[in-house]
Amino acid sequence: MRFYHQAVTDLERHMEREKLAPELENVTRGILIMCQADMTARGMRDGAIAAYMRGLRGFFSWALEEDLIERNPMRKMPVPSPSGEPPAAIQPHEVQACLAVVKAGAQPRRDTAILTLLYDTGLRLGEVCGLRVGDVSVETGMLTVRGETSKTSARVVPLGIRSARALMRYMHRERRPALPTVEEVFLSKAGTPLTHSGVSQLLNRVAEGAGLPRDHVAPHAWRRGFAVQALRNGADLFTVQTILGHSTLAMTRRYVRYLPTDIQRSHLRASPADRL
Repeated sequence: MRFYHQAVTDLERHMEREKLAPELENVTRGILIMCQADMTARGMRDGAIAAYMRGLRGFFSWALEEDLIERNPMRKMPVPSPSGEPPAAIQPHEVQACLAVVKAGAQPRRDTAILTLLYDTGLRLGEVCGLRVGDVSVETGMLTVRGETSKTSARVVPLGIRSARALMRYMHRERRPALPTVEEVFLSKAGTPLTHSGVSQLLNRVAEGAGLPRDHVAPHAWRRGFAVQALRNGADLFTVQTILGHSTLAMTRRYVRYLPTDIQRSHLRASPADRL
């Protein structure tokens, strides 16, 4: 539901920028082509654009079926094919640049904790927003991802020393809930739970401030960055699978394609034929 909503919301924003009322009857094939061109101009990859356009295709197919429109503007609409390159995974030097940006922001401890947690644990966007104070255990150095915030099932995720410290600094010095009943860890300036949109806006500002492409700082780019760097640092696939909450090892194995150079170096060190 969030995926389809985001695709339609992006289309509405584009129409508003073009001084068009965001109504179904105003959507034409030409508007959709302009919207797609706008995504390209904003630096979005073909794969991300294709995903958005698939969302719009599903939405307009539903609207036609429900007799909300007389014809589908997505019919015969050209959609870019994802390139063979894997989606962006944030790199260590990019993480450092992002951290430097948020330290000068309005809520430096909160934003530092969010970025460090994303990179240290590979949590999904919804899992970060749904994290509650009671889910974080400083004594064990672990946090609990509850089933209702996860795409799969509940799991326990280890924290590194740096991310644990960033979390504690924020929770003790900067977190100010509007009401005692607010349990979520990450809050807005008003003391209310931070939303998916709030984190996405934060990442967009960070990307702009650090001079990085938007897709390099997108929520899932941090998840990929965690997986790739954990594998580079010696973690095995089963450990990464458990931390990420993947239901199958095949899902985790996709991250190996980011490591051709690392695999080659590893083979040079362990080549059986070279040791005959």
